[in-house]
Amino acid sequence: MVIRKEHALALLNAKAQEEKGLSCQITIKAEEDPYVELELQNLLEQGTSPVEYVLTYWGRNLVYLLEEMIQKGLISHPSEWDERFRWIGSEVIAMIEAAINSGGLTGEETFEPLKKRGFAQETHEEKRGWFKEINDYARSIYEIYIKAKPRLVISKELASYISSMPTGPAETKMLPEHGRFPLILESMRLISFSVPNSDVYTLSGLGQAVQKTIQTMAPSLETVINEDYMYALLKVLDSGIDGLTAQEAEVLQELAFIDAEGNLLPGGENLLEVYRLWSERHYRPVKTFNLETLDQELLIGIEKVWEKNKTNPEIVPTAEEIVHYLMEKPLKEYKHLVEFYGRMINQAMGYQKKEELKKKWAELFNIEQLFKHFWEKGNQWYEKLYDTVKESLYSLESFNLITSELDEKTGKTVYKLTPHGKEVLKDIKEKGVREITATGVKAVTITKTEFGAPNYHWYEEAVKQHLVGGGYPTKSGQLYENLAYNIKRLPHLTRFELMVLHKIPEYGMFLDELFKEFDETLKEEVQYAVNKLEARYILDVLPNNGIVLTEPGKLIKKALSGVPEGIANPINPLIVRILQAIKQVGNLYVKERKVRILPRNWEEALKISGLDKETFEKEIAVARLAGFIGRTSIHESGLEILEAVELLNK
Repeated sequence: MVIRKEHALALLNAKAQEEKGLSCQITIKAEEDPYVELELQNLLEQGTSPVEYVLTYWGRNLVYLLEEMIQKGLISHPSEWDERFRWIGSEVIAMIEAAINSGGLTGEETFEPLKKRGFAQETHEEKRGWFKEINDYARSIYEIYIKAKPRLVISKELASYISSMPTGPAETKMLPEHGRFPLILESMRLISFSVPNSDVYTLSGLGQAVQKTIQTMAPSLETVINEDYMYALLKVLDSGIDGLTAQEAEVLQELAFIDAEGNLLPGGENLLEVYRLWSERHYRPVKTFNLETLDQELLIGIEKVWEKNKTNPEIVPTAEEIVHYLMEKPLKEYKHLVEFYGRMINQAMGYQKKEELKKKWAELFNIEQLFKHFWEKGNQWYEKLYDTVKESLYSLESFNLITSELDEKTGKTVYKLTPHGKEVLKDIKEKGVREITATGVKAVTITKTEFGAPNYHWYEEAVKQHLVGGGYPTKSGQLYENLAYNIKRLPHLTRFELMVLHKIPEYGMFLDELFKEFDETLKEEVQYAVNKLEARYILDVLPNNGIVLTEPGKLIKKALSGVPEGIANPINPLIVRILQAIKQVGNLYVKERKVRILPRNWEEALKISGLDKETFEKEIAVARLAGFIGRTSIHESGLEILEAVELLNK
């Protein structure tokens, strides 16, 4: 949906004619464009002749709202608008939806753009003080958008434009110029622009499906896609080619949607996906992925240790052996880890030590010396290094990139790359070790939604991380997009991530407010914690920087609400595996919301978990501290974790 000056004036003209009992007649071809676009948006419809237009139910609602807003002084009359002012566009709908999901609050970033359009206000309440929120007009516009089903009509000329244009995300200034085609695409919801200033564009989920259809069909007629073609194709599915009229069969075959026997061709299969998105408007949720530099270094290390195993079967990738691998290389080969270790030291020791690390990096020779410098008391340096590696291993397993299992020969817990882990390792070898952030990956995944486009800084991160380039997701971008939706997630939170999660309500908080909950020197650390929580599908950062918990996130927060913040990795993949094993061998008591396990079944639970006894007992101790299990049962919080696991992977 897009309403600029010319569209608003056209709607007002149609209403004025309607009040006289007339249809709006367009006799000059040059004046027809905004009316055609409004018809595609289901705000106008043709009257008794092709040059007559009348308001639809939703168009009438929209123009009444506009007039009322003008009368109340919320917005000036359209005749006074700048020609390129976008009163409504995909970015405006995204801002309104983000505010609705934030409990009506706009946040700082989108307040002024919404207020400028008459959709936001500052409100004062005695208990809450001043706050910025959307008004009822914004909610009404959103309702019109949701309920006014657009048309879908693709001409041969428009198809050629769509087929050749980059899908995005890309900077809007790179959008190919061709008359009013971008406006026509937005009228049919085939293109989206970024919040708040439309700096980035992308073909929407429906737009990408249309592009794929065009690229696999034979666009030989003047109209290559429309609603009639889609309905005819449905007849083929229901009744075969015999259910079509001769003309319908001829058209579908000429456009290469079906063959002479009525079998679907690739173009036809893709057109069915277009129909599904257009009619059902059911899009996947926005998910993302995250990989820190140490995580990537450990993937490399696990492969290296397995290579050593070929010549020495005694060497296997246990946590201890991976620590040893890290200590083998000189520090100068780990420049990509400076920022990671800086954030870790800042959390533990403060900002001054973080700055000291940058100086020491050039002076010290290896990881061992580095950790000894900061944790030299007793043997604490090794314990800290081990814990750091262990935390990264938890993270890799939570993202389904590695798996830990019992090695029968040595009786130790070892780590193996999963097929997804091998894909990531291949990407690292091709593109190098670099941070893969949740916002960078989300710049790709958000494009498959109805009207989402990445914020400009999301897009910049994606470009920097080699996820987007030339107007398309790169091979790496496609990889991490696929991982975001295809990995099997397991919950994992570090000590600091738990502290951050404890501060976040279900909705209504914004990033800038979350930063203020911590010392200003921890802003970067908080941002990275949010990155991880978003990649784990515990929360979602909206285009207005609002933070909302996902459904599994709500369960995880509830389960961890009573967990002390001093526990390292209070929930991790190994604890989840143990909870799953106990549930499998135990008995569920529905009224008590507990699973009880008989003493004789603990050995079976150990076997099912796939862990060695020492690891099993260590993780059991942490699970008891966190309150997930007692001596003989899984508590309600433990069952909530297991329920969250199911939701994470739906």
